[in-house]
Amino acid sequence: MTIISFSFLYNRLKVSILRTFYIFKIKREMTILTKEIPYNLYHTIESMYYIDSFNMGTSFKIYDEIFASFDPSYLNKRIYNLFKNNRYYKYYDKKHIIYNPYKPEESILKVYNSHIILKSNAINPTLLINYLGSDNLFVCDFKNKDYFWLNEFVR
Repeated sequence: MTIISFSFLYNRLKVSILRTFYIFKIKREMTILTKEIPYNLYHTIESMYYIDSFNMGTSFKIYDEIFASFDPSYLNKRIYNLFKNNRYYKYYDKKHIIYNPYKPEESILKVYNSHIILKSNAINPTLLINYLGSDNLFVCDFKNKDYFWLNEFVR
């Protein structure tokens, strides 16, 4: 597939996304406190997601206490190596893309220092199910009010 046709495909994918998953790496201490009652963690993260600029300072303090950061270069290499032999996978513009017309699935994953964003039209996206991450990854879909620990979802 050429860059031009892949670029066209990438722009097409932006239109068909139904769910946006935000994946956060939670510090070990906070994971222990919220593992059994994830709603409290979700509610705190959701409040930070919808915060106004007036309360941004408080949000940064809470963020530092709850979240650990990702290493985007390491994680991008790891995900690439995991999926590089998948015929429906592409890595383009620092985004991991699955386009499988037979499932059907269209998913885009982007890694940031603070979180990972996965946009997909699938309920169980390949990039989410096959990710071999740590036990302290928490997934939120704010639009659909959905949240879960990734290791419990994959079981």
